[in-house]
Amino acid sequence: MIAIASGDFLKEFTLIADRANEEGETFIVQRPDSRNVVLMSLETYNAIQKKLYEAKRKEAGE
Repeated sequence: MIAIASGDFLKEFTLIADRANEEGETFIVQRPDSRNVVLMSLETYNAIQKKLYEAKRKEAGE
């Protein structure tokens, strides 16, 4: 996971988006007043969502 200032993120968006997709890197975009956001590939996001869904089903006893 890499933290990056929002100004640098805006300047280097294409490069950062490519790294997220091609290398599976996750970025924390640091914004004023701790309004940070996370950038990751859709593939990574979907994998996390799948794991959460499966964990909830397991807890529910399905």
